[in-house]
Amino acid sequence: MKIIHKAVGSTLYVGLCGELDESTSFTTRAALDKLIEDLDKTKLVLDMSALKFMDSTGIGVLLGRYKKLKARGVTMLIASPTPTVDKLLSLSGIYEIMPKIV
Repeated sequence: MKIIHKAVGSTLYVGLCGELDESTSFTTRAALDKLIEDLDKTKLVLDMSALKFMDSTGIGVLLGRYKKLKARGVTMLIASPTPTVDKLLSLSGIYEIMPKIV
């Protein structure tokens, strides 16, 4: 898993590249936690255009980061999920709390 990020105005854009599953969840969780630890933005956008695969463990990683961000008043959004990841996120109901942006 590769994570890239850039800040633009009041938004932090985070790109997830590769696979988010049980084998990458620990390092992905730690990397995302480090990014949001000192976050001074009001919005975090997860770009999933390069995420090839995600399983239920990945959903758990997203939910954990969402809870941390929500407690700090930061909005979390999902951008450009691949069709496979989009289907998983739709079926899980994740878009109810982390809206998908186009």
